[in-house]
Amino acid sequence: MAALNQKSILDMIKEFRRNWHTLCNSERTTVCGADSMLLALQLSMAENNKQHSGEFTVSLSDVLLTWKYFLHEKLNLSVENMEVIDHYEDIKKTYDDFLKKSNMLDLIDVYKKCILISSCEYNANISPSQLRDFLSGRQYEVADETDLYVPTSPVSKHNQDNEKVLINCAVISKKNYLLIFKSAGEFEE
Repeated sequence: MAALNQKSILDMIKEFRRNWHTLCNSERTTVCGADSMLLALQLSMAENNKQHSGEFTVSLSDVLLTWKYFLHEKLNLSVENMEVIDHYEDIKKTYDDFLKKSNMLDLIDVYKKCILISSCEYNANISPSQLRDFLSGRQYEVADETDLYVPTSPVSKHNQDNEKVLINCAVISKKNYLLIFKSAGEFEE
């Protein structure tokens, strides 16, 4: 099977953006990549764990196990002989609700919506298993690196290698958390 390159995904997203009015309610819909999907899943699992055991935590192994099952299930791929975590349906509902409330769609939702429109020729080149492999990082190919957008960081070059980041979690309400990312030097002891 040929590797799926990033250009195919970008072309699919461009086609989705061109046809947003038929596929979603707002042109300001945010499309989540694999990293945002995984973060949303992790937060959904932590929220679910908080409801069942009182702690807003989740282990990395549980997140990765659920991620694997989640990708297969959402792309309608075989989930036979795959381990599923307790309360999976609750986690999935929390994930879907989070995306909906945040006016976001993940790449799998975009893929499914693009299948609905006949003019979306890019999906014909992407199979569900290729999208799964792309999202899980197993197949990644860049045809021409000059087309890629590489974000720049405001961190100066001399600090980049030694920069440590601390995460400060502040509880805003029972269900909302604010994560503040600061360099280690900005926190007072």
